[in-house]
Amino acid sequence: MRLFLAIPVDKQILDALAGAADKLRETRGPVRWVRPEGMHLTLKFLGDTEPDQVPPLVEAVSGVTSKVMPFPISVTGAGAYPKLRSPRVLWAGVVENSGTLKRLVKSIEEETEKFGWEREKREFSPHITIGRVKGNMNIARLITAMKEMKEEHWGDQEAGEVVLYSSELKPGGAVYEKVHVFGLGERD
Repeated sequence: MRLFLAIPVDKQILDALAGAADKLRETRGPVRWVRPEGMHLTLKFLGDTEPDQVPPLVEAVSGVTSKVMPFPISVTGAGAYPKLRSPRVLWAGVVENSGTLKRLVKSIEEETEKFGWEREKREFSPHITIGRVKGNMNIARLITAMKEMKEEHWGDQEAGEVVLYSSELKPGGAVYEKVHVFGLGERD
């Protein structure tokens, strides 16, 4: 099974991001949009994982999340990877000023590495993916619309849990299922 660890996004933020995606759709850019129920803040993509790896993974991540108290995050701004001039991934930014989010990700990286998962080579850049660009048609219109959203504030929430999700790729897009929920500041 394909697994990843993420912080779920509150409904009011998902609704705001769905509204943003609707506006961006008007550009008729070549984008495969992420359904609101599929939006999340990825902390660590684990990839293909054998079922017998899940219990020790849950134990290790539980040890990390139990030491982190819930913290506020703000979903603000919009941009693209690798850059707005040549977008491939459209995203909404996530801001967390205390450093708790980056420390959480660093601890997860350290713990999962002990069990054979490779460390992410890129620096952690917190974001919520809203779409993936699949061509160049109407790209200038899409870029202009994204620039107009650069300063938008989509909402605030408390990050209170980390979820271990499984991801199954289907013709209509990825389908996510919760495998385990880790409450921040709680021990299973």
